[in-house]
Amino acid sequence: MAADAAPRREPTLRELYAAHQGKVSDKWSLYLDVYDRVLTRHRGSAWAMVEVGVQNGGSLELWARYFPTMTALVGCDVDAACGGLAFDDPRISIVVGDVNTHAAYRTICERAAPFDVFIDDGSHNSRDIIVAFCNYFRHLAPGGTYIVEDLHCSYYPDWDGGMGRRDTSMEFLKTVADFVNEMHWQPGDPAASERIAPFFPSGPQPDLAPFRDVCSVSFYDSLCVVEKRAVDVAPGLGGRFIVGTEAAVSREPLELRNQS
Repeated sequence: MAADAAPRREPTLRELYAAHQGKVSDKWSLYLDVYDRVLTRHRGSAWAMVEVGVQNGGSLELWARYFPTMTALVGCDVDAACGGLAFDDPRISIVVGDVNTHAAYRTICERAAPFDVFIDDGSHNSRDIIVAFCNYFRHLAPGGTYIVEDLHCSYYPDWDGGMGRRDTSMEFLKTVADFVNEMHWQPGDPAASERIAPFFPSGPQPDLAPFRDVCSVSFYDSLCVVEKRAVDVAPGLGGRFIVGTEAAVSREPLELRNQS
């Protein structure tokens, strides 16, 4: 190879989908572009991935190509027929069962935890999405990415949704977003438990400690991306940079700089 040859470019997820001839996968076009934007950073370093909602298994084949260095790609589905799917890639395995049952939870964690990427494309039922996040986000590796698909179902009654309801998956994820700014709440503020309570009206509330590792929450049409704080990233705004010498409108920034 010539010294000035351009480095090899990895194919985008959209390109992989366009060339795919294997098992069927069904994804909205927008999702492919968002995934490329938020998951590219994991392509050379991620160890494990979990996808809830297997159907025909095509997405697992495509994820295996997108993440060539991953060692474990675990799919979970309630459909027993998924247990009969065969894959040429030995990294891919299937767990048959409800992702929120103890048996499925134990098996997924044994095979993949901590995982770098978790995608919930399961029942789309608000209750299932909420419980899955509480169960699995805590097992996401630092710097990992948790994604919920098809959140338009949050607005449909058939999926425990509806505009104006306080207990939907969208309302829950909006509450999760508040934890990005938790250090700006008032000391001793009971807002966290009060905000979570409507989602667990008849049972104990989840441990909120893992929620404090939420670094960012991004919403797209029918999609939510939650990033977990990396080990080397401290919570909060960090140091304040005040530079320059001309303050014709307000000298307050210069006074703040002199006090630091």
